[in-house]
Amino acid sequence: MSTRFSRHLIRCAVLACCALTSPQAALALETGPVDARAVWQERSLSACRSEQSSAAPEVCLLRSMQRYGARPRAIAAARMLVKAGKAGFISAWRPLDKAALATVTYPFRANTNEGSLLIGSDGAAIDVDEDAVREEDRASPAWRAFASAHPDAVPFAPAEFVGSTAIGDGGLRLLFATPMKSCHACADDGALLVAYTVDKTGVVRERELLTIK
Repeated sequence: MSTRFSRHLIRCAVLACCALTSPQAALALETGPVDARAVWQERSLSACRSEQSSAAPEVCLLRSMQRYGARPRAIAAARMLVKAGKAGFISAWRPLDKAALATVTYPFRANTNEGSLLIGSDGAAIDVDEDAVREEDRASPAWRAFASAHPDAVPFAPAEFVGSTAIGDGGLRLLFATPMKSCHACADDGALLVAYTVDKTGVVRERELLTIK
């Protein structure tokens, strides 16, 4: 996604006076203590992807991480992902004030092999790519107008962090844009702009669909 387009989305977010507020982000994963030490730089997992391994891919992943000396917190985070049915590992870490954005690599997926977890100070990890369009979003005028013009367009992960704005109580509003298109190789029809509100203590409190452009 271009920087110019990202800036356009941020301007749209600032002007979105009729933002649709949904309940506090659901389906949070409990990560336990997790920080930048949970990052693991992938070593060879080719054996896990082939018939050479007699173990299930997720078991092979965890064994490989242990074999290659991954930190305990990296292994713990990977176990959390495996338990949630999302076999993968944290491959990058970006602090966002008291919260953080973790990039997750999913080595066994065919197409989209990266995702993002917004991790609050309470250890709850919000998968910003899961259920990118919720039922309350589909009921909004913005979604109905976009879907009418682009009936085949769907969200394609991963969402891109495009910026943040300060809010009055000392917290932050974090903005994420997800491309909307009709196929993996197709050009973008637009982007879904979503905001997560993080309070001054670093806890994720709210998700809002701001606009679709």
